[in-house]
Amino acid sequence: MRSPERTQGATLIVSLLLVMLLLAVIMSVTAQVTLSTRRSSADQEGVLRAQLAAESGTALVQARLRVMSTLMRSAQFTPADTPAVLNDLAAICGLSTLPTVPVGSDICDLSARSQGLRDTGNARVNLLVRAVNASAFAAAGLDGSTDDRRAAYWSDLFSGADGTPLNGAPARATYAVTYGLRPTRLTRSGPSEYRLFFTMPDAQVSGAAAGATRQVRLRAEQTGLNLVIQRPSLAPNALFTNHHFSSPEAEAEGNRITFTSRTMFSGPVHTNGQFRFLGRPWFGGAVTSAGCPAGQIQTVPAGDSCAAALQPGAYFDSTFTANTAMTPSPAAPTFCYAGNPDCAGNPDIAPSFPQGVTWNAPFVQLPPNGNDQAAAAQTGGVLIPGNVTNLQLYRASVGGQDSQRVTYTLGGVTVNLAVNASGKLRILDSGGNWVPAARAADGSIAPGTPQADFNGVVYVSGEVSDLNAGPDPIGAAVAPFSGLTLAASGTINVTSDLTYADPPCSGQHTRNADGSVTPASCANLGARNILGIYSSGGNVNLISPQSGQPTRLGDNPRIHAVLMAGQGAVQVQGYNTGSPLGSVNLIGGVIENYYGAFGTTTGTEQKTGYGRNFVFDPRTLSVVEPPYFPTSRTWTMALVTTPTGTTQPLDPVQLRGDTVSEAP
Repeated sequence: MRSPERTQGATLIVSLLLVMLLLAVIMSVTAQVTLSTRRSSADQEGVLRAQLAAESGTALVQARLRVMSTLMRSAQFTPADTPAVLNDLAAICGLSTLPTVPVGSDICDLSARSQGLRDTGNARVNLLVRAVNASAFAAAGLDGSTDDRRAAYWSDLFSGADGTPLNGAPARATYAVTYGLRPTRLTRSGPSEYRLFFTMPDAQVSGAAAGATRQVRLRAEQTGLNLVIQRPSLAPNALFTNHHFSSPEAEAEGNRITFTSRTMFSGPVHTNGQFRFLGRPWFGGAVTSAGCPAGQIQTVPAGDSCAAALQPGAYFDSTFTANTAMTPSPAAPTFCYAGNPDCAGNPDIAPSFPQGVTWNAPFVQLPPNGNDQAAAAQTGGVLIPGNVTNLQLYRASVGGQDSQRVTYTLGGVTVNLAVNASGKLRILDSGGNWVPAARAADGSIAPGTPQADFNGVVYVSGEVSDLNAGPDPIGAAVAPFSGLTLAASGTINVTSDLTYADPPCSGQHTRNADGSVTPASCANLGARNILGIYSSGGNVNLISPQSGQPTRLGDNPRIHAVLMAGQGAVQVQGYNTGSPLGSVNLIGGVIENYYGAFGTTTGTEQKTGYGRNFVFDPRTLSVVEPPYFPTSRTWTMALVTTPTGTTQPLDPVQLRGDTVSEAP
């Protein structure tokens, strides 16, 4: 028989063993849980670092595209670049010279070229190297100090389907992405306009860390973009002057044109020289100047340029103030300038620039002749050889169709033409019948089978002594469907109102009692009729009643047109005699070599001639402008989103993260 002590001891030992076994099991489980947790935390850290790495690669692609957009906004060519631009365009296609193709046709297809614009010698990116200079690269935080460095940047960016590797190793992780913009085609989109189309492909960014991988796929907000390379039309200017003086004599004497409190322009105003302000002129659009000093614009066969260093700034009364000395910013709506003691107490004396000003804008070359317009007239318009004594533009019904009439007298012979809304040109034959008109090789018009529709250009290789609105001088000169450009190598004399059947604007700018301005109303921007009048070698003269001419304008004449004198001035003949005649009521713009005189004043009162009531035609900023209107000789480049959109610079390109997934 066992004693109770032995039984109790055995039970105690067994209990202790069971407790120790239980503790061992608990410790084992706890250790496994701790190790598992540690492994899970390490895995999660790896996934997080991989995710952050992928997002770093994403940010790099986004930053590259934003910088690209910023660089494009600073693109500009100099007058010296002009001869090389066409060769650079040809090089994009791998050609030595740029072929002549019809407007709207492709010059080359680049879609199958996997390496994009990357090429031995970098010839395909020469255009971009030329357009965006080292200063623009430095401002963007990039080293573009040499042509080779800038070429390498553009070659990597436009590297096509092959792309450029963009790899990095942030914080014990790595990311990898291959990315390149893909050029698709180069197109001739206008008479002096080309477009390089390219796509922004999706980007697949991979991040890796500690055996974990993550991927981020990016999708472009704008998949298709294009670069517009063009010599821009000069039509979108309320006022453009090459020399901001009334004549060569005035420039030699330093007698500057002064914008005063009576000055009101509602659209873009530019001079290649320097402005002078007195009082509070008002500008409803951007004001820009290149800053060429007086007497320094030189004319050479290659085009006008500034022979001296540019001096950005403006004259306020008789004091020149450099751009760097102006306070506050020239972009301020109300502008006060250094050295003006009255500015702080009376800001109303300062010019008003609602759209801001740029004192160091590029020098814009005017075309030296009307060769482009003559060529357009020869192929699809009306070419008139010699001096025209009478040229009439008016709206009339011909054969029951609303028509644009063009009638001119050359050497005593009058030719009657009519164009309907479909662009079909007809001529009045010797029997008094309206028949289809054919265009001979020399551009002359005669009865026959037409080869092409009328393109809107009438070119006179001589002077136009009398331009008027025909039998009804107060009737519409331009039919509602008609777009016309009348160009002449010599002077054009305007002797009657020239108005649109469907004008885009009405009223006039009004200076209110508080000094503010109520602009004219331009609510009919869907109107299609438009007229350009261009003298390449003479003046555009508005013939006043005091000129002594047999045919002439009346009081307060109405002129609806964009007027341009490439080597002379848009001016009033007889501006300085007789009594005041009201104002020239212009809807359009004025582009001129010298600032032509319209009248004289005594203080704030009109003394002789006409005042200026100029209303800028805002349609010229978009797609409505006179056909084949003169363009600047200086090329420009801009980034846009649509094939036929405006050429205003695009905001920085944006990308967004579309999906995030963990790789298996």
